[in-house]
Amino acid sequence: MIKYLRGVSEDSINEQVFRFLEGEWIVHRRFEGSYRGSFSGKACFASEADTPSNYLYHEQGELIDGENKRFDAKQSYLYRLTEGKLEVLKQDGSAWEAMHVLEFQKQEGIATASHVHLCGDDHYATVYRVDLSRGWELSYTVNGPKKDYRIHTFYSRGTG
Repeated sequence: MIKYLRGVSEDSINEQVFRFLEGEWIVHRRFEGSYRGSFSGKACFASEADTPSNYLYHEQGELIDGENKRFDAKQSYLYRLTEGKLEVLKQDGSAWEAMHVLEFQKQEGIATASHVHLCGDDHYATVYRVDLSRGWELSYTVNGPKKDYRIHTFYSRGTG
């Protein structure tokens, strides 16, 4: 049993998902709709020594836009297991700001969680699907006055 995760039982699906994420991943992402493109690269969830219930997520790779222009791309997030929930935070200046609060449900070997939030006038609907024996995927649907696109990201272990 992991003793540092207060309020979370050993059988918690959120804890299982959190532990599953640790380590290196191959990332493939595609953008569809008003923005088109793709991203391929690598990602890593690394625990912080002084806060083992936090993983710093970092990805880097190549973004290819709809006009076939290529860019180096990277982003970072903080994943935190707290009070039995999985939180995803983004950095806003020097502070971390909550972006998603997730409670996974497990059905037929797949853990799923969803979150909806507004960013200005834009509506973001997010779905996480985690196959604890293989990999995971993350989908965003973004709608707003000037936005209408979907982002599908697939994570797998091993070589790309």
